[in-house]
Amino acid sequence: MKYLLTAVLVASSLIVTACDSSLSTIEGGELRKRAYLCVIDTNMSTVDIQICSNIQRECKRRQDAGIFDC
Repeated sequence: MKYLLTAVLVASSLIVTACDSSLSTIEGGELRKRAYLCVIDTNMSTVDIQICSNIQRECKRRQDAGIFDC
């Protein structure tokens, strides 16, 4: 059971890392649109919540770099 939990944690961390890197290539307008949809959506699944969390993290990263896309 421990090995399964470890495997799931490693796989999910790799997926989150991959999602972050793909978000860094999204244009500002598209990122702004996705961030807005995350804010107005009231019925999100667990996957949608994780995606929105990654989008917010990318918005924050860009803001810290002086790029105000979101």
